[in-house]
Amino acid sequence: MKRAGYAESSYDFYDIDMLYPDSYDIGIYFSRYRPDVVGLSAVVSTSYSQVKRIASIIRDKTPDAWIVMGGNLAACSEAILHHTEVDLSVVGDGEVAWIDLLKYIENNPSRKNKNYSKLIKINGVAFLDENKRISLNGFGISSPKEQMPYPDYDLLGKGLKNDPNSLSNYFRVGLETGWFDFDERAKDKDRGKNIAGIFASKGCVAKCTFCQRSTKGYRTQPLEQLEDHLIHIRDNFDVGFIQILDENFGSDLKHSYEVANILHKADMLWMATGVRCTSTTEENIKYYRDHGCSALKYGVESGSQKIIDIMEKVFTVEDVYKAINSCTRLGVYSPAAVMVGMPGEDESTAMETGKLIGDIASRIGVHPDIVGYDIFYALPLPGTPLWEYGEQVGVIGKETKDVVDYLTRIADAGVYKRYYINLNGAPMSEVIFWEYIVKLEASRVYRNNHISSLNDNLKEIYINKSKVAKVANPRYSLRYTALKFTKITYFVDIYLVGSAIVDIIPRTVIYPIIKYMLYFEYIVQKMYKSNTINNLYTKRKKIKRLAKGDSLKSVKSKKKRSLRGIVIENRDIPVDSVGSIRQILKSGL
Repeated sequence: MKRAGYAESSYDFYDIDMLYPDSYDIGIYFSRYRPDVVGLSAVVSTSYSQVKRIASIIRDKTPDAWIVMGGNLAACSEAILHHTEVDLSVVGDGEVAWIDLLKYIENNPSRKNKNYSKLIKINGVAFLDENKRISLNGFGISSPKEQMPYPDYDLLGKGLKNDPNSLSNYFRVGLETGWFDFDERAKDKDRGKNIAGIFASKGCVAKCTFCQRSTKGYRTQPLEQLEDHLIHIRDNFDVGFIQILDENFGSDLKHSYEVANILHKADMLWMATGVRCTSTTEENIKYYRDHGCSALKYGVESGSQKIIDIMEKVFTVEDVYKAINSCTRLGVYSPAAVMVGMPGEDESTAMETGKLIGDIASRIGVHPDIVGYDIFYALPLPGTPLWEYGEQVGVIGKETKDVVDYLTRIADAGVYKRYYINLNGAPMSEVIFWEYIVKLEASRVYRNNHISSLNDNLKEIYINKSKVAKVANPRYSLRYTALKFTKITYFVDIYLVGSAIVDIIPRTVIYPIIKYMLYFEYIVQKMYKSNTINNLYTKRKKIKRLAKGDSLKSVKSKKKRSLRGIVIENRDIPVDSVGSIRQILKSGL
């Protein structure tokens, strides 16, 4: 807005995410400020309940204000516009559309008398027409890369109102994150203690079938102001560490090297948490390490080529090994995170993922439990092939009331097992066992491997790091407190996973025993009413499973082997404009 010529006195920023005010305080703010236009940023699609609540408060306090919502939740614009107080939503990039909307509202101030012929000319703005049918003129136009900003902490500070000390919440202590434990440079006494985030690029070159895309294409951040920004946060906020927040760091190699050079010049240690394993070679990783890189996190997701293809990752399992083994050799921390539960997942694919984890641990030289890794369950989000597949198999309804029901069920949910919605078609006894197949197989493969470590200096650090991580990570306690009756889970975690005795018992003997112990626990858990608010315990429509791996391998086209190809093949042809818009929103960017 400032760039578009709006005076700072004409707008305000209220950082609800950071202040976390209750409904009363939100009401007080809007009663006092009484804006003409309110923008809500629904970055994550699990925020439906919050958007509905906040929009209702705003409407009550400022009946004539326009309420505009942007973010990934806009992929469900039709449901949002029908079932909340939101007037308009912005789909895709919002910077250009927001300014165009403000200009429209200046000339058409009444939200009750919309000029539909003018609104439809604004790219990316969704609204309900005079017949209450959704209208949309494509996705929002991306702003030029020259206008991509770095964080403005003066503006962020204003959003904290009467609590300026909360500005410190935008920073964490670098050494407390665990990401820099392997880098002796992190202990330099003159280094700033805090870590700050920056974007070096926007967008992604891939189109993973479970992932929402907030922008079309991939563009890099101009670097002319980066050094000044780093000096500013170093001198004013005691920053000595940087987290690069990109989805796709390294895809533009020349640009990534320039970023590394500037970070190194500013004496920043840094990590990148969104990297494709095909975007780095060992030579690249060495260059990054020598220029301040402490950690690289790759989007691994699975050790099964079948599932990788269904996800449309466009790389191979061998590519994963190459990237992570290079990091291990060079002492660059590279934690693994995997996902189970995609359509096509079965016990054999979960075993392949466990093998990947076990092999990685073998190359480091410590047990997988010491290495540490995360296992997530797939969650269908709007604007992805995974969501569209859920619609096609009947797990997610197609009408707005059905979408609202689904969004309510996943509101504030995470990618953990208790929130899983089974659109895979596997029996529940298998669903709850996938996580443990990965863990058990990882341990078994590690013990059976006789591979020398790629870096003998890492073992002690990993041991110390695992102790700190288990104490600090709240998920470890939530595993046993978020649900009623978790005694069997606790027993399996403590006494069976990672046990040398369990690892030598034949799979055909021990795996079914553990599987049905956990399934018995699940049956008991379903008897507790408090557990049934979680998706895992809600009765769902029985659906057909995807073809086995051999059937998919016979399909030559990678796209047709992916979930995207499957949903395209099964799409209904839209019969009217509403159907076409629904398909645009489901397909995403």
